Amino acid sequence: MSNITVTSPTLTTNINNLLAQQVLEEAIRKGVKEFCVASASRNASLVYALANTPEIKTYYWSEERSAAFFALGRAKATGCPVALVTTSGTAAAEALPAVMTAHYWGIPLLLITADRPRRYRGSGAPQTAEQVGLYSYYVQYEQDLALKEKCCLQKWAGTAPAHLNVCLEEPSDFEAKCSRIDHMTSGTFAPCKAILREESKDAFLKFISSTKNPFVVLGSLPESQRNSAIEFLLHLGAPLYLEGFSGLREEERLGNLRISSIDKVWNRSANHHYQIDGILRIGSIPTGRLWRDLEDKASYVQVFSVSHLPFSGLSHGDIHHCELEDFFSWAQSLPKKGYRFTDWQQSDLLFQKCLQQLYKEIPQAEASQVHQLSKIIPRGSYIFLGNSLPVREWDSAATFQSRDYEVDAVRGVNGIDGQISTFLGSCQPDRDNWAIIGDLTALYDMTGPWIFDQLTDISANIVIVNNSGGQIFANMYSHESFLSRHNLNFEPLARMWNWQYERWTSVPEKITPCKGGRIIELVPDNSATNFLTHKVNNYDYMGAFRIPWTSI
Repeated sequence: MSNITVTSPTLTTNINNLLAQQVLEEAIRKGVKEFCVASASRNASLVYALANTPEIKTYYWSEERSAAFFALGRAKATGCPVALVTTSGTAAAEALPAVMTAHYWGIPLLLITADRPRRYRGSGAPQTAEQVGLYSYYVQYEQDLALKEKCCLQKWAGTAPAHLNVCLEEPSDFEAKCSRIDHMTSGTFAPCKAILREESKDAFLKFISSTKNPFVVLGSLPESQRNSAIEFLLHLGAPLYLEGFSGLREEERLGNLRISSIDKVWNRSANHHYQIDGILRIGSIPTGRLWRDLEDKASYVQVFSVSHLPFSGLSHGDIHHCELEDFFSWAQSLPKKGYRFTDWQQSDLLFQKCLQQLYKEIPQAEASQVHQLSKIIPRGSYIFLGNSLPVREWDSAATFQSRDYEVDAVRGVNGIDGQISTFLGSCQPDRDNWAIIGDLTALYDMTGPWIFDQLTDISANIVIVNNSGGQIFANMYSHESFLSRHNLNFEPLARMWNWQYERWTSVPEKITPCKGGRIIELVPDNSATNFLTHKVNNYDYMGAFRIPWTSI
């Protein structure tokens, strides 16, 4: 009988564990403090290394798509990079929608994808895919790693996603469970800052000197730069439109400059002696119709876009990418110019007054319900607007009374993808958290509540506006398929995740507090919604609606 020597894995160097350890330690040095993990076989060494290091916050997911959007929400909420750890094959591809969204929002999402050894590439072996370059344009840094190759994130600017593809040999539980992080040196995340360049200053001077009637549109702004934005806007003195997630929509100091309605803004401004000839866009790309109209107005409406994000949002025109605080500080040194738009603003105030009356007269309309909701959500709440229609309805219908809300949104590239997961990643402890999303948006991300039991001290309310399909397309396309009509309700979704459930056909005067998770299915009357929309579309700019009242 021959002698058999069994060597303990603790006394040997396991190549998978070594590589996993080095990759994770480098991520932590870069400032990653949280990891979202979808466990499987190929990423076992990565999974065990995190599990054996309780000081690291780790969230465990059953699938990668929602996990990636949750990580995106966490990165946006914390301002620090968050890592998603996946296994190989299509598991890595499931993260692509979130990576695309993170790219356009400048969110530092780190993808750590386990892969088979390089010798398998092009072989078509089970669960083998060409993962290098998988995220293509949407990552600003990528590294493909195998045994004895050093992971290095120094070149990652931290202003968009990055990808680490980690080639691992066939794992075993016997070896992988010994994986751990030995040298946990936590780094401070310091993304590269965009510099205000002289050509941007010159371009702004040219814009201001050549436009007689500029109009300012504010998208999303970093919270740290909002006070500087207020000072700049007061100094500029031009009329402005504040999107809900700019954080300044209800700012009282800007009330004398604010235009509350952006629908038909070209006609409304011109009818009141303020022919807009320039758009100053500040922050993220606007969501309103005005912005899309600019594609057809390039010959006579100038656009100056200044943003913390490097995207113009148009097929023409430049983007002046810089730290907004630097721009505001410099621009305030310029001489003041006077802009006369009193008639337009008075007309806008009258329009708002008429809208308030409509909301009272037609309470079952969707916009009326959003208006009422904005008045009863507890003060100081975090509010996440989850897709195109809720964003627009909040902007147009929410109260302008300050309730200290923090309004947020992360508009995915297709508008509705991963919104529940992103919201839950963005939720804040010891605060009321509210999401307002559409019914199709909810169907898109029904796995999102998976993570809720791993969250601490979170109260999450998801308002699902169930208008029986994609009603945003109702007035755009005649083919029935665009509406995606259905007769579904969302009580089974709440029951599946052990969340509380309420169904509202009208918004109450007061909300019952809720601990834990709650789904509120808000069911507007589509005929009432259509009637209100028709009334608004026939407003005559002089304080009257051109069609008579009829019963609904």
